[in-house]
Amino acid sequence: MALIADSDAVLDGGRILPQHQAALTLLNAKLQDPDVVNLRWLDMACGRGQIIAQLLENLTPENRRKLTYVGFDIHVDHTRVAERLASKLSLNDYSFYQGDLSRFSEIVNSPSDFDFITFTNTAHEVSPAAFSRIMLEAILRLSTSGELFIYDMESLTEPELGALPWTANEISVLFKTIFDILEPRFCVHPSTWSHKNCKGWTAVIQRKYVKCSNDEIKSKLSQIEGALDTVVDGILRKRLDECDKALDAYCRFGADTPNDEQEKLSSLYKFWALHRMIGASK
Repeated sequence: MALIADSDAVLDGGRILPQHQAALTLLNAKLQDPDVVNLRWLDMACGRGQIIAQLLENLTPENRRKLTYVGFDIHVDHTRVAERLASKLSLNDYSFYQGDLSRFSEIVNSPSDFDFITFTNTAHEVSPAAFSRIMLEAILRLSTSGELFIYDMESLTEPELGALPWTANEISVLFKTIFDILEPRFCVHPSTWSHKNCKGWTAVIQRKYVKCSNDEIKSKLSQIEGALDTVVDGILRKRLDECDKALDAYCRFGADTPNDEQEKLSSLYKFWALHRMIGASK
């Protein structure tokens, strides 16, 4: 995943984001199991620790002591801030890793035993092909009862140069492509949520519903990647054509309202991101 300079990580201890509230609700339910004594949580693209900044208020001391937290982010300065937060939470254990998300499976050298994996506010920064492969790597690292929680926005309040938000429908197509090969009976249908300034989507994957063993998943990776390449190319080219038509209309007729101006700017950002992603896939 190439670094997007326009992107940034939020850290506001007095504010819990809806997606983090949803993730922590799932986490708390797992921690309430009296048989759970150590729950391993991988937080991919953890940023400055906005999600763990809420743990003092939202998890009991007893449940925090059950947590082994692993944070992963591309920015060293982000993980440094998040590690400082983690050190104050009385967790069972914690560790942080830095690197490109596309290489996290090489950097986080751990067995496939994470009980909870979160991937929030980041899918728009990677190409759909890279996103799908990262999700496969995450599934391979889930314990038999593990869950993967994913959230991202369909649109950005402030455009980020190089970023391309994906719709829930497009993400649904990517997951269908994956699971038609892995486990045809299992379907992932992302939920959509309307917020004040944007629309978001969430998806939850439970490892117990994916009946393939990790060895079987690995044996099908090349088949899945080939199918994804075809689907991704179709999504990108369709969006590029739509974006080209929208920009052509603005070029010929102009933007009459502030909303038109915002849409024109958004289309320019999308146009650049699409060209960048299509060029990278060649």
